[in-house]
Amino acid sequence: MFNAPRPDVVASTAESLDCRTLLAPLSDAGLLSPARGRALTDRLNRFFEAVRAPSKKTDEAYWTEFQQQFGFATVAPAERVTPMNAANLCPEPAALIESLNELRLEYNLNVSQQMRTAQGERVRQLEQTRRSLALGLGLTDPTDLAIVRNATEANNAINCGFRGWSADGNDTVVMWAENHPTNREAWRMRAEWPGRPTPFTVEEVSFPTSASEAGIAEAFIRRITPRTRFVTYTETANSNGFRMPESVMKAIWEHVRTNRPDCHVHIDGTMAWGARPLDLANAYCHSLVSSAHKWFLGPKETGILFMRKEKARNFMPSIYGYDYRIVIQPYRELPENALRFELIGQRDDVNIIALDLTQRMWTLLQPRGPYERVARLGQHLMSRLQASGGRWKLVTPSDPARSWGVVRVEAPKEQREKTLYDWLYEDPRYRIAGSGDDKTFRLCPHIYNTMADVDRAVDGMNAWYEGRRA
Repeated sequence: MFNAPRPDVVASTAESLDCRTLLAPLSDAGLLSPARGRALTDRLNRFFEAVRAPSKKTDEAYWTEFQQQFGFATVAPAERVTPMNAANLCPEPAALIESLNELRLEYNLNVSQQMRTAQGERVRQLEQTRRSLALGLGLTDPTDLAIVRNATEANNAINCGFRGWSADGNDTVVMWAENHPTNREAWRMRAEWPGRPTPFTVEEVSFPTSASEAGIAEAFIRRITPRTRFVTYTETANSNGFRMPESVMKAIWEHVRTNRPDCHVHIDGTMAWGARPLDLANAYCHSLVSSAHKWFLGPKETGILFMRKEKARNFMPSIYGYDYRIVIQPYRELPENALRFELIGQRDDVNIIALDLTQRMWTLLQPRGPYERVARLGQHLMSRLQASGGRWKLVTPSDPARSWGVVRVEAPKEQREKTLYDWLYEDPRYRIAGSGDDKTFRLCPHIYNTMADVDRAVDGMNAWYEGRRA
């Protein structure tokens, strides 16, 4: 599941990375003036050529230059805020934002329904984007993938939309205790919905992060009974940074497929898309969701929901409106695939195009090993913290097989004036944007970060620990 998709599938996403193939149809349809189309094509092609840097550059030199594609890197050092919280929100490459802002102005000149119905250009663009994303995820059939607003919407479409509950209310949902609230508290809310019969009960699975892989798998499997309708977990927990071992995911999947065909396996992959290779053609689940604004480096209010066709009919969409072609689907005739989750009315067409452009960037990045870079940054951060004289106790496992890009440490505020979270963001020597509270602190470096950024973050953490002031 976490291997690169087949080379022939990935290659097909790069049939032509020249942006003329993307923008020329917009000009032909009257959605983009020829002059602005040429200017945008030149800007985007320059960006993609910079991403496609010569392989002779050393790894750190390449990623240091890649960082310059992001607006924060062009701010004066004394005023710069360095993002290191990819589990929450990532910046987008400046060239993509600038180009898309211009394209948004052009799109606003023609809002006709002719462009948004049947074979209108906006319809073609969405279908092209879905095809591009699907191929990048190893899927040859784009209808296995729905473009949704984010993982929050997608998770709730799963826990709100299932229609296969038993009438007696004795079904169970087995979930990991470290699931994100949209895949944990939302299930509890549905189970305790006031004024409605409770269709299921929730069973949480907890285990120490040091548990054996066989033990973790067994913790899930022993709770899966003939009444279990869902098993759901987060691929990497944003709470403690624990990465679910692949052998565990495979064991759960094979047990359900063999013994409980009525059970649905759902994965919250929000910390995977853009952080790890994903081959959904060989996924250990029936459905998976993710947001584009995190590790994928895409636009806000976009995300994906993957679902196997044989399970789609078990769900009714939690939002019912017209589809991307402005067609109202009779509710008894909904698509028998993931597209039944796209009935959400008007889309932000330019953000959809942004997804396509972002996928093109990732296709070009593959020779540089971006996912390996995420893992190296995370391991370098943990190594530096462990070498800091016992100041930091890792919450995240240091074992590379059980962690990836999310790193959390204990950071009690105690008698200090500020939490590490606020202090590291506000101190002009550091200005590092992480995440935390008065007990813990989290950093999630991504490919727009350098090793020097990580070192500076650890230096700042040590300064806070020792109480040094600017």
